[in-house]
Amino acid sequence: MKSIRSLIASFWRRPFAVERDILRRLASRYGLRPPSCDAPSFAAGEDVRAPAGILNRSGMIRLAYEFLNGNIMSGDYFEFGCWGGRTFRLAYEHHKIHFQGRMHFWLFDSFQGLPKLDPIDEHPKWKAGDLCTALDDFIRIVGDAGIPACSYTAIAGYYEHTLTAELSANIASKAKAGLVYIDCDLYASTRKVLEFMYPMLQPGTVICFDDFYCFNGSPERGGQLAIREFLGVHRDVRLVDYLNFGWHGKSFIVHLSGSDGAGGT
Repeated sequence: MKSIRSLIASFWRRPFAVERDILRRLASRYGLRPPSCDAPSFAAGEDVRAPAGILNRSGMIRLAYEFLNGNIMSGDYFEFGCWGGRTFRLAYEHHKIHFQGRMHFWLFDSFQGLPKLDPIDEHPKWKAGDLCTALDDFIRIVGDAGIPACSYTAIAGYYEHTLTAELSANIASKAKAGLVYIDCDLYASTRKVLEFMYPMLQPGTVICFDDFYCFNGSPERGGQLAIREFLGVHRDVRLVDYLNFGWHGKSFIVHLSGSDGAGGT
């Protein structure tokens, strides 16, 4: 009787331990890929629908932080395009694993929706004013999620007005970029973002382009065109392919001419 009680207590302390062990053994035996990181209730539809084994936004951000930690890097988080506060909430939650209290979050959005579209950025999916979360609503959303106001700086306004050389130099004087998440959809906006971020880049900065494969994956539009033009101007920057995520996104690791790539900052 005592041994039976001990066995029951063991199972009670470790719920589903047997089932988990069986699944691990099956995965090992048949080479099954583990599922992607779970998408929380506030995640975008693409993240929820991502098949098992396909990286979604949550998994991408988590792996980027693991990369930074594994290379003993430090740096802040920069996000461009903050609609709904969804990606920021993922970034904040995952940063707790390795970087709690050691990472500031810089957030840039018009908080008025998309700007008037240039011809090169016209797309049946978007129009001026779409993807709008007012600043007051954004602050309420992240506050309700338990994110302290002191952990982030939200800079409101269209990029042509806010992404100035003066602000870039000011931030670069006190911070380097660990993870940059660019979700501003458009070529014109992405081009401005890359120029703005140039002084904050360091060897090992991870840059995620949420809309890399939009515009039917065309290299002549959207983020792909912006990246190519940026690299043409800044010959000291090299972007090393890192990971694709979802159907839409791609990430790169920054390397700079003259850096030894040995880790650290």
